Amino acid sequence: MPKNVLVTGASRGIGRAVALKFLKEGYKVYGTYNESEQKIEELIKQYGADKMKKIGPYNFKKIEDIYKLVEEIAGIEFDTLVLNAGTFSENDDFVNFDLDAFNEVMNCNFYSQLILSTKLQSYIKNGGNIVLMSSNDAYSGAYGSMSYSISKSAVVSLMKCLCVNYGRRSIRVNAISPGAINTDMNTPEQEFEAPLWTPIRRIAEPFEVANVIYFLSTSESSFINGENITIDGGYGNVSVLLKEEIESSRKIVGYEWLNQKMRSLQKDDKVYCFDTTPDYGWIHYKEEENYLEEHLNAVERGVEVKRIIMTSKEKKANILNNDLVKKTLEKSTKAKFIGVILESDVKKFNKTDYPKIGKGFEIFEYQDGTRELFIDSFSNENEVGYVIDNEIMIDSLLEVFENIYQNIEKKKIKVCRMEQ
Repeated sequence: MPKNVLVTGASRGIGRAVALKFLKEGYKVYGTYNESEQKIEELIKQYGADKMKKIGPYNFKKIEDIYKLVEEIAGIEFDTLVLNAGTFSENDDFVNFDLDAFNEVMNCNFYSQLILSTKLQSYIKNGGNIVLMSSNDAYSGAYGSMSYSISKSAVVSLMKCLCVNYGRRSIRVNAISPGAINTDMNTPEQEFEAPLWTPIRRIAEPFEVANVIYFLSTSESSFINGENITIDGGYGNVSVLLKEEIESSRKIVGYEWLNQKMRSLQKDDKVYCFDTTPDYGWIHYKEEENYLEEHLNAVERGVEVKRIIMTSKEKKANILNNDLVKKTLEKSTKAKFIGVILESDVKKFNKTDYPKIGKGFEIFEYQDGTRELFIDSFSNENEVGYVIDNEIMIDSLLEVFENIYQNIEKKKIKVCRMEQ
């Protein structure tokens, strides 16, 4: 017999993605809807009326509709409840607070989950699962739409209460707290501004949330119980203050800035360059070829250039046979140093220095005594790294460079200028 799952709000957004996931996994899905009946009909047409059961319309803003749903599905034995249906209102703003608008959101977001999870307890199989829908808004104070944040906070508390009460029947209860998700509930702030503050620089797709919900309903998560799982790409870990503090001392730059910087160097200025040649890195970009040309032009002007190119044994032949590298090595005879060294040698002879190299760096020293540090990151072609003027970091990485350079001069670390 197929397993049964109840998915509230199955016609749109995350709920629809959840319904699709469970259908693909062979479940019989009982999906509720309010206004988007056509979306439910599409699932029925795709998977069949025996697999996708349409329930509704029900408006969970009305308590009586929640109880009507209980009456309709009473008697069906469910393996899993996914209580996803929710709403959002901007009519309960702090200054112009509207209790009626507030209560409608609470009914849909909180009371629907409370009523369904308690009134259907006789119809959940022992060993089953309940997944509640909270939000990462539950963790913060709302300037407006207080009902949304408060209702989602209440869901987390409800999950804990259900967890301890259902435990005797081995029914696991968990909650998820999504952040910005690409659904029709999105706001412009979520779509365009959330990625700026999210470490992985994007918002989520509904299927990414659905996959977690399905995981929580399987034996693969058999000891996860009473947990609220945040799905926000790391957004909740970002401190606005700490981010702005660090960004006040660093500047994200691309190749245009680097080319301008190299063109500005004059005779007796110095540049220390340490490249680690990542797979997606400098040997594949026209922009990097232009930048290397600026290095060579700087050498002609009397700029002191020291450049170390570190690679692995496996990539050495590829690096040395690359046309851009060949051209650069051939034209760089006036540089104090330019060549290719092996990562294994650095690990062997500069054990304490190796962990500090990262993806590479460049240090600019000017005749007036000022210095700048460029840290490679290669986020994309427009953000290849960032510049800081932190003297402690500059001193530390300059010491790393000189330590490795000394072992090159002592011939402990071999320099490769052609394939051997």
